[in-house]
Amino acid sequence: MQHLVNFSTHAIHLDQFERDWERVRAFVSRLGLDGIELLIGDDPPPVMPAGLVQGVHLPYWIRWLEIWHAGPDAAVSREERQFLAGGARDAAHMVAIQRRLWNQAAALRPLYAVFHVSHVTMEECFTRTYAFSSEGVVSATIDLLNATAATFPGGEPPVRLWLENLWWPGLTFTDPELAGQFVQGLRFENWGFVLDTGHLINTCPEVASEDAAIDLVLERLTRLSPQVRARIEGLHLSLSLSGAYQRAAPALPVGFATLPFAERYTLARDHVALIDQHRPFVTPRCREIVSAIRPRVITHELLRLDRHELERNLGIQYCALTGALPTGGSHATL
Repeated sequence: MQHLVNFSTHAIHLDQFERDWERVRAFVSRLGLDGIELLIGDDPPPVMPAGLVQGVHLPYWIRWLEIWHAGPDAAVSREERQFLAGGARDAAHMVAIQRRLWNQAAALRPLYAVFHVSHVTMEECFTRTYAFSSEGVVSATIDLLNATAATFPGGEPPVRLWLENLWWPGLTFTDPELAGQFVQGLRFENWGFVLDTGHLINTCPEVASEDAAIDLVLERLTRLSPQVRARIEGLHLSLSLSGAYQRAAPALPVGFATLPFAERYTLARDHVALIDQHRPFVTPRCREIVSAIRPRVITHELLRLDRHELERNLGIQYCALTGALPTGGSHATL
């Protein structure tokens, strides 16, 4: 079982290491982790130290279904197409973009590449009144993935795809039959699921404690079919207890619709960050989740304002999982 930490090519992460990938590698090595899961952007990723990238997270297309169905006629602004759907013009363009992203991910020789199965508009982040159902998102995602895979030799992606759950419409792991549609509908074999614990917990705002969160994850797992559970190969591990905020948050900020795109995006991003807390598990009971899944990879997806907070949170969660600090850590960092 490998232990990774999430990272990205964005300045918010790289600046914490003086924009030096060798410093990132040294940090990961000192803590005894196996590497990073790297969130890539639309551009080809930079040259990385050998062995650092063990997993890739593909860009998240937050709002894409209108474009998939209606193409240029979709009522989606130019800014939203660029920032929320990879700049795609229509379904054929989406397939071409995904093909390029899969190739860019494969060039890093990772174990897997994560694809978010979701769709949400910035307004829907607040209102939770959705234009598309989870059934519609899953059906379109299956079509997109099948169409993209068909462009490769043998109809197989060049990197193993891991499909990730969110709490927006799409794959949530709250509907066992819907998750099972991927097993039945995907026409290629080079894929699996990755379970994000924080995202699953966010589907139930009534959860108010760490023990209740773990109970929820375990209960949802028992409802999945053996075929789906066998496909869960990765674990994004973090704790989110944002139920009180979710229940108290306003339906939509005053005047939201009239704000410029950048302001609306910032408000939505900050709102989502308050929902998805990325806290470390503290109780050893988080081991029950690992035992239930037996993943190939655990990615510690944890909040960090700087590298010191990251090391602290990694130490807390790693201790909960194993009873010991990561190699090279010290109690002083906790």
